Amino acid sequence: MPAVSGEQIAAAKCVDILSYLRTHEPASLRKSRGSRNEYYLAEHDSLKISNGRFNWFSRGVGGYSALDFLVKVRGMGFIDAVQHLTGDGAAYKSELPPPAKPPKLFALPSANINNDRVYAYLRGRGIDGDIIKRCIDGKLLYENKNHNCVFVGYDGDKPRFACERGTMDGYKRDISGSDKCFSFVLPPKNPDCRNLACFEGSVDVLAHASIHKLDGDKWDGYRLSLGGVGNAAHISFLERNPHIENVRLCLDSDKAGKEAADRIIWELLGDKRFSHLKITNAPPPMGKDYGDTLQAIIQIHKQKTRSDRPKEAVCLI
Repeated sequence: MPAVSGEQIAAAKCVDILSYLRTHEPASLRKSRGSRNEYYLAEHDSLKISNGRFNWFSRGVGGYSALDFLVKVRGMGFIDAVQHLTGDGAAYKSELPPPAKPPKLFALPSANINNDRVYAYLRGRGIDGDIIKRCIDGKLLYENKNHNCVFVGYDGDKPRFACERGTMDGYKRDISGSDKCFSFVLPPKNPDCRNLACFEGSVDVLAHASIHKLDGDKWDGYRLSLGGVGNAAHISFLERNPHIENVRLCLDSDKAGKEAADRIIWELLGDKRFSHLKITNAPPPMGKDYGDTLQAIIQIHKQKTRSDRPKEAVCLI
């Protein structure tokens, strides 16, 4: 059996998947609609390529290089794949990024002794107090040492994702090592619920829940933060929860949100795994996001309350 050297293996691992496909399989490569840097394969639309790696969602397979792709997707033997890549790998050495770094370890930030500032910040945004308490009691939300909100996402009982939101400024970041496949989710009151609503951010999740509480909780469902407009969170959630039947896309009412909603609808309807879903585009009816909608509704309620008071009371305000 022909052998390959360590130098050949190292060189093969440096060939990125996108450069390989552009050179050897350009007819197979398709660009995802509405995305600047995400691609998929014509014959496997659930295989997504982005940021130097690929994920074949329907098979649970992924990797970081053309070598991984040839072995895991094309079924090529490891030695044959190395020889195939190093035989003409010089053709794309000039395009190659640095070798992928190993994934960073994930750890939740240290908690503060209390959640007072987080509670006050979210109440100031109009979020219902019982909903905040429900998140804190469920270990979905807490205050860290820097007095920021920390929203936590789980894989079963294991934390796999967390993002910070500043309570005194616009600071936002995902915690190093977070996996957006397990983004922040506010579960429904009824565990058998078959509804899912998707939002760009965690505060929008809480705002939407607060709005519906004001309306008597007439809608129930999982509320998922996408952590932006990417695909990882909702695709992974739907794969883990095949009982979901209805999806609401509650993305922002700006150009990015509208384009992302159109893209997600197109991609879900084109994926056989999700062809049963009823998808509704439900952008915020007032303002840019559901946080703005909640603030507008609160103001409407205040004005209505004032207008319903006796004239003597109104004059005292």
